[in-house]
Amino acid sequence: MVITITGKPCSGKSTIAKVLEQKYNFKRISMGDLFKEEAKRRGMSTEEFTKFRVKDSSFDVYMDKQIPTFIKKYEGQNVVLESRVAWHFLPEAFNVFIDLDKEEIAKRLVNSDREGLEKYTNFEEAKRVVISRWENELKVYKKTYGIDCSNLKNYDFVQSSKNKTPEELADIIYNAYKKHFKIK
Repeated sequence: MVITITGKPCSGKSTIAKVLEQKYNFKRISMGDLFKEEAKRRGMSTEEFTKFRVKDSSFDVYMDKQIPTFIKKYEGQNVVLESRVAWHFLPEAFNVFIDLDKEEIAKRLVNSDREGLEKYTNFEEAKRVVISRWENELKVYKKTYGIDCSNLKNYDFVQSSKNKTPEELADIIYNAYKKHFKIK
């Protein structure tokens, strides 16, 4: 069975997926990590690479076409896939959206010490950058696939990560996943 996780920037998608991997023995695939590696390889920040992708989505198309291959590699196992658009390519999966308000996103971005993430000391700058990045990513997928990743009706389960630990969120998602697939 497959859980896809997407959501707003800094909402905790990666951390939640890591908890699902460790606590519930899911195989984790992170498209975001692959995109960040590509941005770094090109000498771009995440924001610069996202703006570039609005104009040229060929890397997105290439990576998104790999989703079935990634899943097939772990056939018969539980997989958690972090991806903006996996829900679109895997409608049979349990598709999760992690929501978070802009103020909390900016606060997390300013206070973040994650490796490879741009550093912000100014709350307003962080808020501007994260909103711009989110809007640009939405443009990429609207232009490339004609889909709206921000439309919550696209998902089987929507959960805010505000005031919840990644462990709590992983448990909530896992229980909703079991209920969705009628797993005891």
